Amino acid sequence: MTIVKKPIRVLTFSGYYLPGYKGGGPVRTIENMIAHLSDSGLDFWIITRDRDLGDSSPYTSVKVGEWQKLGNSHVYYLPKGKFSYSEIRKIIKNTNHDIVYLNSFFDITFTILPLIYKHLSRGSFRPVVLAPRGEFSPAALEIKKTKKKFYLAAFRLLRLNKNLTFQASSQFEADDIKKAIATENGIIKIASDLPSIQTAFSTKPRQRVSVRAEPGPLRVIFLSRISPMKNLDFAINVLSNTRCNIIFDIFGPKEDLAYWQQCEQLLSSLPNNVQYQYCGTVLPVDVKRIFSEYDLFLFPTQGENYGHVIAESISVGTPVLLSDRTPWRTLEKDNLGWVLPLDVPNAFAETIDTYSKMSLHERQEKRTHMLNFSEHHLCAPESISQNRELFFDLVRERDEL
Repeated sequence: MTIVKKPIRVLTFSGYYLPGYKGGGPVRTIENMIAHLSDSGLDFWIITRDRDLGDSSPYTSVKVGEWQKLGNSHVYYLPKGKFSYSEIRKIIKNTNHDIVYLNSFFDITFTILPLIYKHLSRGSFRPVVLAPRGEFSPAALEIKKTKKKFYLAAFRLLRLNKNLTFQASSQFEADDIKKAIATENGIIKIASDLPSIQTAFSTKPRQRVSVRAEPGPLRVIFLSRISPMKNLDFAINVLSNTRCNIIFDIFGPKEDLAYWQQCEQLLSSLPNNVQYQYCGTVLPVDVKRIFSEYDLFLFPTQGENYGHVIAESISVGTPVLLSDRTPWRTLEKDNLGWVLPLDVPNAFAETIDTYSKMSLHERQEKRTHMLNFSEHHLCAPESISQNRELFFDLVRERDEL
């Protein structure tokens, strides 16, 4: 571990943060990073919205427009009427920090405005780390394609990538960043997302084994934000081609209402062997308990830079049927589930039908194996080290100039 004289203060911009949870992966990523690294000489100061994704009212449990302590971090909740360049500039100038940490590429308030300030400040601006959180995957770039192409062109023209370090959570994401930005490899550093400490270091995994007394329909869960990127419509079409009896439960915020309406139409056409229901949103504290009640997590996502829900499903022994567009490429090899390409939807249906024929004893053995795996392998020490050194290296490089 690197020893520092005083904590490195990381001024962190994120569109959503605690106590919110509807923003999905980025919220959990920052929360988990702070939990793992706060005792390692890093001090996180977070600027975020004063409300959760899709909410019209601010949080009632926080103070808005001022810094406050939240766990091992400090948080500044920005009021809706303060989303301006002058406000972002004032916060950056008035808050002592060593590094600026951005957690999106396309967010106007929480990324673009700080980058404009960096551009106008010339050499006086602190080092900047930008984590695009999967926004450069091919499927993500297709959403609002014209606007994104315009911003990418402006980004290159203004050379906003100068002295900017990109954080990729895997080599796959690093390749996506390089392709989209046409940047040098030297400013892309890989530091994988970290699971929650409870998921990574649970000491009593076998207590969460879910036991069924008798056979019944296969219990399949979809748990994620309901948006085109998460590919719920694909999951529904897969289930329409299965032959086994299935209970299909959908959890997650309706981020894209028009897309949800399309999914509802598909759900209404499911055959009689598939019984479905929408179960609403899930508080983070309940996610693992809910996963433990199902036989299979069906997640044909169009792209994840990490996928916290995948780790949470594995951590309670629920197998995952996944697309090949995440870093979790070895699920089948590790006996944790299956990874299939999206251009063979029939293979998803066949895998579900085959799994449904496994005996309860075989499924229980698989679940026990997954619990053992998660206890020993879900969070590699080198991943924590990569995240720590991502920030320490930048401070050292700055001090050597």
